[in-house]
Amino acid sequence: MLDYNNLTSIIKKSPFIKRIVDTLLLRSRVYAEAEIYSSLKNGIDPFFKKVEITFEDYSKKWLYEIKMPDIARKTFLDYESKIRVHLNPRFGIHLLGDISEEEGRSFQGELKKRHNPKGVNDILGLFKSILYRAKRDKLILENPLEFIGKVKNELKCDAFWTKREIKQFFLSNHFNELYPLFFVAVHTGMRKGELCGLLWDRVDFERNQITVSRIRDKEGLKETTKTNLKRIIPITEDVKEVLQSLLKKQTHLKFVFAKRNGNPIDYGHLYRDFKIAQKRAGFTKFIRFHDLRHTFASQFVMNGGNLFDLQKILGHSKIEMTMKYAHYSEEYLQGSVRFMEMGLTPDLTHRKVSV
Repeated sequence: MLDYNNLTSIIKKSPFIKRIVDTLLLRSRVYAEAEIYSSLKNGIDPFFKKVEITFEDYSKKWLYEIKMPDIARKTFLDYESKIRVHLNPRFGIHLLGDISEEEGRSFQGELKKRHNPKGVNDILGLFKSILYRAKRDKLILENPLEFIGKVKNELKCDAFWTKREIKQFFLSNHFNELYPLFFVAVHTGMRKGELCGLLWDRVDFERNQITVSRIRDKEGLKETTKTNLKRIIPITEDVKEVLQSLLKKQTHLKFVFAKRNGNPIDYGHLYRDFKIAQKRAGFTKFIRFHDLRHTFASQFVMNGGNLFDLQKILGHSKIEMTMKYAHYSEEYLQGSVRFMEMGLTPDLTHRKVSV
């Protein structure tokens, strides 16, 4: 800490200082540089100016001005809901610079009491994204949530059907008008929106494949996919037979899956219809429609399928997302033994080797 009076005395004695104004200017400069050095030493940006803006005000700007132009409406509504229901009630009146890591961890603990791990991670991930952007906009020095990790999500082993359950479901729903859609879902791993948005121009019977490049949700048909990338899915002879049977009837000119009256499958009612179909099969423990995708992936691996092939079929952007299915194959790790051979035969006689 600089001594104000002592510094003034030293400056006055300098042979280079002729005027009082020079003393004042030099003293101010020395103090300013000392403060800058002290801030840098303590890891603080000396030029940072704290902005008085609440989390609620900034999150609104982040959502409507920064994110809204580049995200799908469904994603926008999801973000808006999480901010309104979870983040603003807890942090809305807080100034951005006053949000601490301790509060973030406390908030994570509160969420864990009411939501599953995925729900907690989704809400906290959104919170982090907003604060990362605030840091980029130089409204805060650091993101206080940076070192708060994700809650581990245990993979539910019962979130897919066994072969026996698959057979039971389809035998009980053979005359269900949604039978073809369910059948293709189980045998391809396609998402609900991809199935509802599948048109005949994306089914290639000569190459035995489906090109996934569209989705259909509550807002209609869209020329995109969840990952914004098209992918090719090979189809089995059974799937091909089901699709060709639909083509002969062709209750709808464009959509592959339609009801008997010619209307496209109702995206919003599919969850309800799937639950009714499970009841018809005598199931008491229900899975989600999305779990048909897990069923496909799990059976693919248990049948000896390659994880990298599975990644391409499912359209996962990262292999880590696909790796969660590896443990379903009892032979998966054992199969890797063949890569461990070194061409040596062990000598078990324990002979003494001279050096």
